[in-house]
Amino acid sequence: MSLPLRKRTVHFYEIHLRSYAKGRASIQHPSCAALQDLLKCFAQLATRSKLPQTIRRSPHLHTVLADWNYDQANSCYELLISKANAALSDVALRDLATARLRKAGKTKAEGIEISAHVLVRPNADGRTAAMLLTMQAGVCAKDVVTLLRALSREAAKHRRNRALFHFDVPSGAKDANGKPEQYEVTYGFTAYAHQGQTLANALQSGEFEAMDLIARQRTQFDTGGNLQITERSVSVQATVPKAVTGARIINAVRSFVQSREGAGFDKLRIHYKTVAGKKTSATLNINDLDAAFTLKDHIELDTEVEAQQETLSPIILAGMKPLLQSVPS
Repeated sequence: MSLPLRKRTVHFYEIHLRSYAKGRASIQHPSCAALQDLLKCFAQLATRSKLPQTIRRSPHLHTVLADWNYDQANSCYELLISKANAALSDVALRDLATARLRKAGKTKAEGIEISAHVLVRPNADGRTAAMLLTMQAGVCAKDVVTLLRALSREAAKHRRNRALFHFDVPSGAKDANGKPEQYEVTYGFTAYAHQGQTLANALQSGEFEAMDLIARQRTQFDTGGNLQITERSVSVQATVPKAVTGARIINAVRSFVQSREGAGFDKLRIHYKTVAGKKTSATLNINDLDAAFTLKDHIELDTEVEAQQETLSPIILAGMKPLLQSVPS
């Protein structure tokens, strides 16, 4: 697995926080600390002296939190998550004089490590946060959720964090000392792909480039039957790309699939430029072109950045942070 040294694909997610009353089934709507306060607490646990911190471990994979920082200017947390994978191929080295190749010498107990950058910006509602994650490093949103859950369990063990995990019972009952009776909560975190973009607003803020209509079709390609055609596609371009709107595409596609030539087409892959002028694409179900799709973007870096990082890269972060502005807080 390799990453382009001057480019990164960024996927947008939304993290949701939910509280659960520990041992109090009668409390239907337990109190909940603000996500901003929890993340501030977690940052104190994820100090550099304790990093890297294991997130997930298996016989072949080891995922760690390698770095953590808070950017006050953008009100967001910066995380560097790295994943070492023993199944990845070893690096090949070529002798420049003799042209001989040799393996670099990775052992069975070692894995090639690739890093992902994460931005987490709490929203004003106190229960959600926008999250941006660079892809192609093998790190996924589930790894971030696993990390937050682990930090939550660790934070609950410290008395100084009691106010984040203990709340007065709704009935206002007092204990034997006349103090409000309290209950304890645990927290759950869930990451959802940010369905913040429709075909209409993608082209309203960006510019159409091309699209492909795709039909699943399995037919024989060679005489022996070993090679099979699995899909066919129709490519569409515009004479005046700026004039293409989401509504025009939806109407044209619906008309085409109802014709004899359009029978069987069920997917639409659209290629467009974002408002920042970057090229991206999205795949949509032709029967539901009005539905929102996952927001993603591409960043091009000013200089080459290696796939593996030990600390947060200011170059990658500088490319990611302007993207936060496209997500409402």
